[in-house]
Amino acid sequence: MLDSSDMQTSNLFRYIENNISVELDTGLLSNFGYVSRGKLYYDFYSLSGHSVKEYVRKRRLSNALMLIKTSDMELTEIAFECGYSSHQALCRTVKQTLGITPSEYRNSDTYYFFPPWKGELLQSVSVAVDTIPCSMRVLFYHSRLTDIENTAVNTFLQAFPKYKGRIYGRNGEQKGSKLCYELYLTDTEIEHKKLIESGFEIAPVIPCRLSSVFATSTIPNDEHKINSAWNYLYSEWLHKSMFEYTGEPYYEEYILKNSRPVKLKLYLPIKKRDEDTKISVVNNPDLHFITAKAKGYNAEETASKMMVDYLTTYFPHLIKTSKKLYTQKNTNSYVCGVMVSPDLIFEENENIKSVTTTPNNYLVLESNVMGEYDRWADMLLTFAQDNGMVADKNRIFAVYDVKESFRNPVIKMYCLIKICTK
Repeated sequence: MLDSSDMQTSNLFRYIENNISVELDTGLLSNFGYVSRGKLYYDFYSLSGHSVKEYVRKRRLSNALMLIKTSDMELTEIAFECGYSSHQALCRTVKQTLGITPSEYRNSDTYYFFPPWKGELLQSVSVAVDTIPCSMRVLFYHSRLTDIENTAVNTFLQAFPKYKGRIYGRNGEQKGSKLCYELYLTDTEIEHKKLIESGFEIAPVIPCRLSSVFATSTIPNDEHKINSAWNYLYSEWLHKSMFEYTGEPYYEEYILKNSRPVKLKLYLPIKKRDEDTKISVVNNPDLHFITAKAKGYNAEETASKMMVDYLTTYFPHLIKTSKKLYTQKNTNSYVCGVMVSPDLIFEENENIKSVTTTPNNYLVLESNVMGEYDRWADMLLTFAQDNGMVADKNRIFAVYDVKESFRNPVIKMYCLIKICTK
């Protein structure tokens, strides 16, 4: 539960998000939140784990990288829309953060995502090919699950305080009443006798893994934050992404400072979804439809019948030739129709209307997997919110392409958006 101070800071997050692409002065922000500059810094960091400047930098970068990946916009335009002073400034930030240029990012299988603050732990997620190196696997058993990870790592570091290799970990198989945590040590030459004396069991060295695609996220070494981070990766980020869990082992890498594990890097093995689903930004799709609208009980059936009756009477050839069907669902109404050429002339009436897309940007979800309308619409709205867009939830519609099959049509769902907030 947020107290009044946290509520002010929460409002401040919304203000920042709504103005993410313009210059933000911390003095003005503190005035907006009715707090001192020092209080602003403290509350902001306490809630998000990031400074104001770091938060703004990561959100701008995430929004820009989304447009680089999903749109055909020029880099100069993306830089302007997302609050960068120049095309060069955007390129420099991408290179410093990801080690590749924006053009390389656009054509790669690398992804970067940093969501807006919604009251939970903030963490960036990157997707890229990575390799877990050859490692010695040692097993640590303990009677308690709570903080077993840190107990295992700290026990090891007490025995080997000058260890310079990398340390990975993951949950192991329980033995009797003892719970297990496995450590993977890249320095395979360490002394076995000392390991055993410290309470570890030595398992076979695992071979070098083939390169795999991982979703990775780095977070502070705090048990609550670690659990929250894993929950976010599994239940929220993965659900909204175009990826799925492979079922292969996950890993946690311990990042040391002065022989103490201060951060963890989480590795979740993923792959592109088997279903061919993608989200992109399209400018001016230039679509035209004849539609029928009905309200109330059986609205879908009523609208469909009106559409068929109208086409049968005035455009019977469209009954046989139309392969792209329009659908829009609202709270108490249903609209259906067919795509037509822009030069088709027809008279509108109370129920039959023309619908034409406007020359603006649309967020488009395309899938060859039949899914529920509401699920796809929710995914588009969430994607827009998480990537610095303002979505018009009343301007969402779906187009079903039944050219190949009525049983398994290709769906394109469109949502009118405003990119960033400029």
